[in-house]
Amino acid sequence: MNRPASPPGGRLSVEMMEDEQSATYTVDDALLSSGFGRYQVLILSYAGVALISEAMEMMLLSFVGPSVQLEWNLTAHQESMITSVVFVGELIGAYSWGVISDNYGRRQEGVSLYCHCDERSWTP
Repeated sequence: MNRPASPPGGRLSVEMMEDEQSATYTVDDALLSSGFGRYQVLILSYAGVALISEAMEMMLLSFVGPSVQLEWNLTAHQESMITSVVFVGELIGAYSWGVISDNYGRRQEGVSLYCHCDERSWTP
């Protein structure tokens, strides 16, 4: 964006300042100006790993559901309810951790979530 030449005395007039403040950017302009660097690659990698783990959980539920249905002599409705409870738990957990993170900070809660998950992985 070309800047207008300043008037004598080094002060910008009110009209020039209003013209500069009215400059707007579209989302495409902002993305193009920010570029694509290491941070974006890191975020894309983390999001990819999260998506892969979610897909693996869905696939695991599709294999475990029929086995549980046969082993516990469940109806199709009961088996689908067991699968649905997993997603209800995810919904409640995501909302709860979001509220906790907003109140106490995301970095602090990320560490406590990691410790909590690590602790759960060692318990029988």
